[in-house]
Amino acid sequence: MRKLVCIGGGEIPRYKNRKLLPYETKEIDEEIVRLSNKKNPKLLFIGIASSHPEEYFEGIKKVYTDLGCIATNFNINQTYEKLEKEILATDIIYIGGGNTKYLNEKLKETGIDKLLINAYNKGIVCSGLSAGSYCWFKYNYDLLEGMGVINAINCVHYDQKDEISKNKFYNTIKDKNLIGYALDNCVAIEFLDNEIKIVKSNENRNAYKVTNDSNGIKEEIIF
Repeated sequence: MRKLVCIGGGEIPRYKNRKLLPYETKEIDEEIVRLSNKKNPKLLFIGIASSHPEEYFEGIKKVYTDLGCIATNFNINQTYEKLEKEILATDIIYIGGGNTKYLNEKLKETGIDKLLINAYNKGIVCSGLSAGSYCWFKYNYDLLEGMGVINAINCVHYDQKDEISKNKFYNTIKDKNLIGYALDNCVAIEFLDNEIKIVKSNENRNAYKVTNDSNGIKEEIIF
């Protein structure tokens, strides 16, 4: 079974500007580990999008070690053969948030995108938050092109988007004639082969399916 978990946002306990961030994605992280069907799965963190990848990894390592994982920080400065071996030898891939444009460009430039798609097709649990969610979709709301594993438009941090950003999202759905998936912070959407499931770490947040027809944009909460 192919397993992909895309997270709309939320903090893990890590230091940012000398301040410890709160933990907001506990139930989602637990679900990612559960999907591996292993007691002590290997997790590979890809922090390419982040301006502080080492600090980010320390937070991920703490969270996922507590959940029984063996966490490793991805090293992009290797031969392609070693990159492939590292990606395909893990049980869980977690792509962190940050600069979406830089992440997408780097994945394509290095060929890591093809390795990640291969890992997804082999049944390795794939996941990502914010930019790490965007990269799995055909486009994000701002028309940045991802790997296209999910042939749809993605918009994360939806509960924080202003009207300008939401209108960009709607217009991209119209222009590309694709379904949109909008995710609030602390909400994840799982794609399990052809099944969709929602996981929340905050019950007041939601995920939405957004479509366009002759009556205009339609937004539905996904349960």
